[in-house]
Amino acid sequence: MHTDPRKKTPVPLKIKDMTRTDTALPPAELALLVDAIADYAIFLLGPEGEIRSWNQGATRTMGYEAEDVIGSSFTRFYGPEDLAARKPQIELDVAAREGRVEDEGWRIRKDGTHFWANTVITALRDKTGNVTGFAKVTRDLTTRREAEEQLRESEEIFRLLVSSVQEYAIFLLDPTGHISTWNAGAQRIKGYTAKEIIGQHFSKFYPEQDIRDGKPERELEIAMRDGSVEDEGWRIRKDGTRFWANVVITAVFDTHKRLRGFAKVTRDMTERRRADDMQRALIEQREARLIAEEERRNAEASSRAAQEANRAKDEFLMTLSHELRTPMTSILGWSRLLSSMSPQEPAFTDAIAAIGRSAELQARLIDDVLDVSRIVSGKLRLNVTDIDIAQLLTSALEAVRLSADAKGISITTKFEPGLGTIAGDETRLQQIVWNLLTNAVKFTPPSGTVELSAVRSSSHLTIAVRDTGEGIPPSFLPHIFEAFRQAENASTRVHGGLGLGLSIVRYLVEAHGGTVEAASAGLGKGSTFTVTLPIRTAAVTTKPREIESLQSQRRLGGMTLLCVDDDDEARKIVQLILQHSGAEVAACSSAAEAMQALDHRVPDLVVTDIAMPHVDGYELARRIRARFPTLPIVAVTAFPSARSNVPQGLFDAYLSKPLEPTDLVATVGRLLGR
Repeated sequence: MHTDPRKKTPVPLKIKDMTRTDTALPPAELALLVDAIADYAIFLLGPEGEIRSWNQGATRTMGYEAEDVIGSSFTRFYGPEDLAARKPQIELDVAAREGRVEDEGWRIRKDGTHFWANTVITALRDKTGNVTGFAKVTRDLTTRREAEEQLRESEEIFRLLVSSVQEYAIFLLDPTGHISTWNAGAQRIKGYTAKEIIGQHFSKFYPEQDIRDGKPERELEIAMRDGSVEDEGWRIRKDGTRFWANVVITAVFDTHKRLRGFAKVTRDMTERRRADDMQRALIEQREARLIAEEERRNAEASSRAAQEANRAKDEFLMTLSHELRTPMTSILGWSRLLSSMSPQEPAFTDAIAAIGRSAELQARLIDDVLDVSRIVSGKLRLNVTDIDIAQLLTSALEAVRLSADAKGISITTKFEPGLGTIAGDETRLQQIVWNLLTNAVKFTPPSGTVELSAVRSSSHLTIAVRDTGEGIPPSFLPHIFEAFRQAENASTRVHGGLGLGLSIVRYLVEAHGGTVEAASAGLGKGSTFTVTLPIRTAAVTTKPREIESLQSQRRLGGMTLLCVDDDDEARKIVQLILQHSGAEVAACSSAAEAMQALDHRVPDLVVTDIAMPHVDGYELARRIRARFPTLPIVAVTAFPSARSNVPQGLFDAYLSKPLEPTDLVATVGRLLGR
């Protein structure tokens, strides 16, 4: 709640709810919200510029406590030159006249130090339009300004460097091919001074035959199309003599993909040309290399365009970008350390290996990230291989080692001997483990500990991540795996995050037929996440001996069944399993096909996938129930949690992917009295 120091009465504030019309936020909640913002100094001014309120961000930015400044003028933050120029009062006048004013400049903290600030002052008016005060928002942009200054200095150094180069002619062309800059190397090689040549067309350097053939314009067209073009040929100096030149022309685009001009680099290769004339084979080899480089550039340009199109197609992928940060942290951290390490150090080899592992993991993640949106729709497909469990856990651990070391957090392991292998998607299983480890490191204070343990039984693998961190409130534990949910407390807001990591863990674990649980004794008492995975195949597969066993039993002989699944492979394997058990099976790839099949023949039972395009399994079951109330229906789902909101009686049985052949036959047989 903000208070007018003159009237000592609460000043009600309202905010705009973006999803509704206009709703007043309770003043107490709004005051807490504003006060909790640490990156912005947000405070109110009276009509004369006296300070009326003060948030935590203002204390952090300016150095003053609220009692130090409330009631005083905001001019105390301005330097002598600004005060002499009446800048504070001018800003208030502009804000009162135009509604708001924005400025950047130096401001002064309590300790006398200066910082570069971005400020916005907004006039506050009553219902009659009179100015009752001002809202002032200040952000410390000192770091950004320093970076901009360093960039400017770097650009100036680069300009001086280019202008002084003698061995290369380096100059810029405008979009029409006219010369706009000229360095010392260009003057030495071509003979023109900057005053003589700037503003003229670059075709001036080409022989007459090249000009008649349109070679200068063609090279610019190629550079615009492919990004750059490299060429060797005769060029003409100011005095009319010819020299053999190696030329690279690169198209320069701005951030909006608009052509700004061309960068042209020319080297005098006359002496080398004389030697090359005696070695025709080398010339042919060079031409082949130029063709290969052009093809590579074209392929890279096509690949980048495809990647951009895919990213724009699915905005949901943007929310998952943080999943790539863990391996990138390892890559960046180790690569920066390598510059200060000797190849003879044992850690040097470890660094190279860690970078390789992280790069490989990130490459696989990039390849798979397009499948992430399928998680929430039940369409996830797993690439199943046999995985060494200990190696899987170690790789995930190394991906978070640097971030843990940076906080002084100790990570310990407790692996049972003989963990062996497990069938599953290696990238997804590794993603599960390092998501949990990253979460533990994130919420564990410096000098804390994180433990990764693994135990194998005859039927299950149990992986646990324990930490000595901030713990989980008991009221929030039931919601810990829900997407976009975060505990409503100050510590969680400080840590930030999108609230997706643990929901992704749940989806991936359930896709492997496992479960994940969270436990905590409360705030400040750490937490434990336990993943249990079945030791079995993590895909819909059928071993030959299982087929033979099903075929010999012929348990479903004489039965007619209908199988519905939009995935070809999943549909074929379900059809195969049921047929080898003696049933006659019709297969459909959509709900529409299934309803058409029912018009011609009513089967004894329907097996349907839930997640299908256009019409899902839920709607298909409703349509079947409307026409055939007693027809048994078996649902197949990738996520057991999908059952929670389904009306009772819609399905007669559920089966979770991955399917076990014997479970499928047993369920169908039970419903058909077999």
